[in-house]
Amino acid sequence: MPPPKRNKYLSSSLSTRDLIVDVAEQLIAQHGVEGLKLKDITKEIGIQLPSLYAHFAGRSAVLIEIGKRILEGIIEDFDEIENLPPREALREHTRLMVQRYTTNRAHVLVLLADLAAPQGIDAFNANEAILYPYYERLTAVLEKGREEGLFNKVETEEFIANRLGIILVNIAFASLKTGVFTEEQAARLEINALAQIDSMLTDGDNRPNT
Repeated sequence: MPPPKRNKYLSSSLSTRDLIVDVAEQLIAQHGVEGLKLKDITKEIGIQLPSLYAHFAGRSAVLIEIGKRILEGIIEDFDEIENLPPREALREHTRLMVQRYTTNRAHVLVLLADLAAPQGIDAFNANEAILYPYYERLTAVLEKGREEGLFNKVETEEFIANRLGIILVNIAFASLKTGVFTEEQAARLEINALAQIDSMLTDGDNRPNT
């Protein structure tokens, strides 16, 4: 007998496609990226595999959609800070990233999987064009801060990698046992991340004159 349609998601206003991605993220948060199985998604929602395949070609396609969500979230947060002065813009964007990732373990695990793969993973490789405008805008902020004597010259790739590493690794380890990142842990992480960002921008012999 086929499982009941939508079971506990019966009253959800989300489309089946969005439900599939939401449930996939829940399962990744519990079991990791490698533990994601299509049969578990369909069982949780209460649909058959053909219903899932009507929306996604397979597991990789589901992960690609999650990657798209993650990258669009980065852009969304950056849109909120672009008109701020350079240092405050970078600090506020860091705060927004901490808030976003301390409440979404699945996105943290997918990002860590990408950072651990020499060539990245398909979830992001297929969506990398989304980041091109963000990369250019972030580069402009870093250059403006340097030109105004606010901080050292920092390569955009270095800034992105270091900031993500600071935030993601701390979240992953802090929530390793329970899978939950507490508000107290989030507050500490924000303080530590901002301190390390400030150090990266202004530490060393090349500290700009102010």
